[in-house]
Amino acid sequence: MSERRNDQNHGDNDNQAVLNEIVRNTEMGKNSLDQLIDVTDDRQLKASLLAQQQEYRRINQQAHAAMAALGEQSHGQSPAVKLMAKMGIWTETLADRSTRNLADMVIQGANQGVMDCEKARKDHPAASTGALGLLNELQQFEERTARQMRDFL
Repeated sequence: MSERRNDQNHGDNDNQAVLNEIVRNTEMGKNSLDQLIDVTDDRQLKASLLAQQQEYRRINQQAHAAMAALGEQSHGQSPAVKLMAKMGIWTETLADRSTRNLADMVIQGANQGVMDCEKARKDHPAASTGALGLLNELQQFEERTARQMRDFL
């Protein structure tokens, strides 16, 4: 019986870790896009970024709801990470606000998100099919985002 309980606790911990990664990943995406949307004057790029931001919000809300169902709260991004990301974007766009540069930044971010999803999947194999399904959804969205942004290069 205690072995089963340990398996259950491990699964819950893996669920929590995967869902926290989804929250962190989607927060980074939402916050970064917020900054980039304000920087660009390209209407097509702006429309694409707004659509991406909506998808990040949707997945983020699902992850928060799943965390609440576990009786947990997500940790999200730390203030230091948020500030570093904001400063990095500010620095990258200070001299070059071109559509190409902004698209390149989104591609880099989406590719990092894909890698973070892969790491979460491998680090937390006992996560539920629901948590892993949402992680897969996020990863596929980020892969599509990177492909779509290539049109703006």
